[in-house]
Parts: sequence; C-alpha cells; structure tokens
Amino acid sequence: MSLAKAFLDFGNDMIHNSRMMPITSRPGRGRPREFDYDEVVDLAIALFRQRGFGATSIADLVEATGLTRGSLYKAFTDKKSVYVAAFERYTRLGHERIQAIADGDGTGRERIARLLAHYLEQSRGEPGRLGCLVVATGLEATVMDPDIARMFEQALKHLERTLSKLIRLGIEDHSIHADLNAEAAAQALLCFLQGLRVVGKSDAHRNLLDEAILDLAMKIID
Repeated sequence: MSLAKAFLDFGNDMIHNSRMMPITSRPGRGRPREFDYDEVVDLAIALFRQRGFGATSIADLVEATGLTRGSLYKAFTDKKSVYVAAFERYTRLGHERIQAIADGDGTGRERIARLLAHYLEQSRGEPGRLGCLVVATGLEATVMDPDIARMFEQALKHLERTLSKLIRLGIEDHSIHADLNAEAAAQALLCFLQGLRVVGKSDAHRNLLDEAILDLAMKIID
C-alpha cells in the first residue's frame, strides 16, 4: 500500500465534497492536471494530525498527497497555506457535526450528553490514535505563527459558546439547575473534551476510555 493511499484511509472519517481544481502542469507535459482539492486537504489533515506542523516537511506533503512539488506550491503557496487549509476544513467539518448535535432533539442536558459521547468516540480507536488537529495546533503551531494561534483560539471559543448555549438551554428547560454558572461550567467541559483528545493519543490509555468518565463529566452540570 502506498503512503498516499494509507493517509487517504486514515482520513476516511472526514466528509468529502467533490471539488475539482485544475493545476497547470509543466510546459510540454500535456493537459493541465486535475485533482480533488478536498481529498488532498484530507490527506494533509491526516499527516498533520500525526506529525504536527513543525515535523511535517513539504517533501512529506508531496509524498502523502501524491502531488508534485510544483502542483503543491501552485495550489497552496507554502506549508503554512496547506496547514491553514487543513485546519479550516478540519474545524469546519467538526463544527458541522457539533452543530448537528446541538440542534438535535431533547433537553439541553441530553444534547450535552450526546456531545460528550461524540468526543469520547473521537478519542478512541483510530480517530484517537490520529489525534485532534485543534489540540495538536494548540500544543505546537500557536507558538510558531500568530495567524494560526488566532485560528486555534477561534476554534476553542466556538466550542465553548456551543457548550454555554446548551447549558443555558438546559437551565431554561429545567434539565439543569438554574443556579449553575453557565460560563464556568462551559469552560470546565471544554477542558474535559480537549483533555479527552489528548489522552486518546496515548496507546496505554486510549482503550481505557469508557462511558463511566462521561457520567463523571456530567456532574459538572449537576
């Protein structure tokens, strides 16, 4: 199995939208080359999730995506541009899944429970081994580039706002006590969820994650 195919398999939990992007080949090499932009970005996501920003080279991206170096530079300019595209797609798809849970049926408390269960599943098995690109960005890339640091902060704020909104919904529908500090509880749950993704990277701890810890996390909003 080629490395490019392997990374495609690693990224198969991502949602693929067909969008073809023409790339002009070198003179004398025939017609312009086309590739599925989202598929290439998904391959980059899988690579960055495993290696991070600093340890990933352009050569690594060329091998993982199957593009030529020239095609990669024409599409993305530099490594930072690839990382930004990967981070934006990763967080957008993640936000869509989170929003679907937040907009679902049930009380505010029930929706929070489903959101926690979603993060638990993303922290186990192959998704857990690959890790979270948001967490990886916070641990490394934010100290390298202020633009990426802002993207990381925005991703955390988005999740925190969603949690706060669900807590307030639970207070309104009486599934959560009215005297709960919604902001503090949302911050505590944010720390729990991001911590799950960190622990999921550990081979020794990943398979020990189970629903029992979700019961403890739900006590934050008791």
